[in-house]
This record gives sequence, structure tokens and C-alpha cells, in this order.
Amino acid sequence: MIAAQAIPRVHAATMAPYPPRALLPLLLLVAAAHAGNPSHSECPRDVNHTRGRGGVFQANLDSLLSSLPAAAAGAASGFATNATGAAPDRAYGLAQCRADVTASDCLACLNASARDMAGKCPGRRNYMLVHDTCLLRHASASFFGAADTSRVKYRRNPQNATQPERFASLLAPLMGSLAERAAYASPRMFAVGTADVTSSDRIYGMAQCTRDLGKDDCHSCLVTAVSRIPTCCAGRRGGQVIFRTCSVRFEVYPFFSTPSEAAMLRTPPPQPAGQIMTVILRSAYQTGCASIKKRLTPAI
Repeated sequence: MIAAQAIPRVHAATMAPYPPRALLPLLLLVAAAHAGNPSHSECPRDVNHTRGRGGVFQANLDSLLSSLPAAAAGAASGFATNATGAAPDRAYGLAQCRADVTASDCLACLNASARDMAGKCPGRRNYMLVHDTCLLRHASASFFGAADTSRVKYRRNPQNATQPERFASLLAPLMGSLAERAAYASPRMFAVGTADVTSSDRIYGMAQCTRDLGKDDCHSCLVTAVSRIPTCCAGRRGGQVIFRTCSVRFEVYPFFSTPSEAAMLRTPPPQPAGQIMTVILRSAYQTGCASIKKRLTPAI
């Protein structure tokens, strides 16, 4: 059984129950304890330093990063963009929190990211830092509104799925549906959902875009991310595909919460694209599983 959603769980009556509510705060607390470890950081070494021209760009960047986290955390969307200064030293920035985190957790994550930037990528004009619950990015040229899949980061669960064929048959339609729902049915461009592998095992999936993208650009980015799952994580129990402007993730444990987001799933997402993606992903994922199984089978 598959249930996909952009918050909240609108088809709750047809879904198997989530793990006990008493367990969810503990699981989210454990995730928060690891928030200091970024999922992805990008610090290009071929970009000019910020120290030239009397440090004008650095001053603009400092001003930008001092205000951007609070602007995003204080917005209902959990998202903000801004630019400070004048060309050629104008600094552009984007801050975004995952749609299911609180404003206080959003601010804490973004403030920590802003501090990390100074130490982990000093003097660079372009930098992006992605944590599980927030993203912070700055550059010396505008990148707003442009889908970007030119760089990718893979993260994978080291454990293999116990029933890889069934796992693949459920993962494919789940992630394809989430890509459509995040792009077309959620103003925060964020969707989560579940699929039951067995009575006790469940896949938890998430898809999200940066909220400066148009719906079609978001969908295109997510479709590309979903298509990379077999490359990233074939046969695995979890994984992430992270682009600059979108990401997808699946696990066998809950890693998101579900606050209300006012009936954003009433508009049905386009179905043909989802069906095509399901076929492509299922085939590629099962091919990867077969390859793993072949490598693990001892010779006779």
C-alpha cells in the first residue's frame, strides 16, 4: 500500500498507522543531535576570494548573512532570498528550511550554517551548505529561479534492503508521486509519504525544491533526482540525491514530522509523467539490485 502526500496526511484513513507517537519526538531529537553534520557542502576552489577591492564583497556578504537566517525563519514559507551591495561586489543569498521544522529550529539551523560558512569556506564568493533541515547558499551572481542539476551529492544507507524487488516496486511509484506533489500541489514545494513493504517495514520518502523555482522547473529537477536513485542507492534501505535546487530522500525510519499545510493535495498532480517515471525507476533500481545480488552470490 502506498500513501504519498504533501503535508498533511490527507489520506490517513487508508494508511497504516505511523510508529507510536511517543516514539516520534525521540527519533526527531536524535536527528537534531546530528544537525551539526552537513549533508552536503560546496566550496568551489576556482572562485575568486572575497578579500579584493578593500573587502567590499565580504562586507556585503557579512551584511547578507547577518539578516538572511532571521528573514527565512520569520517567514511563513520558511524561505528568503536577498541581495546586498552593488555590482561587481553584490552578494546574493538564499535561505530555506524544510517545511516540517519549527521556526525556532529553522533559525538555529540557519544561524549555525552562517557561522560554519566563515570557518569551512573562508574568502569564497560562492558557497552552499545543506543540512537535513535547512539550506544556505550565497554567490556573487544571481542564481534565483534557475533549476540547477549540474552538481550532485549522493548519500546512502550502508544496509541493503531485505526484499529488494518488492522494495523497488514500492519505492518507484512513491518517489515519482512525491516529485509531482511537491512541484504541483504544495506551495512550499515539499512532499512526504510512505509505502508499506511488510506489516512491520515501511519506506518513508521526501521530495523538496528550493522555493524560488517555478512548478515545472521544480518537477524537472525532482524527476532528474528520482532518476538518479538507482545510481546512488540501488538495493539500499535508504539514500539521498541532493542537487543545488532540489533533493529527494528515502529511509526505512521516520525522519520528518507532519505539521498542517492546509489541504494542498486537492489538485491532482499530472499522472502520465508519474507513470513513466515509475517504470524507469523500477527497472533501473531492480537492475541495480540484480547486480548487487550477483556480486554477493558465492561461486560454486
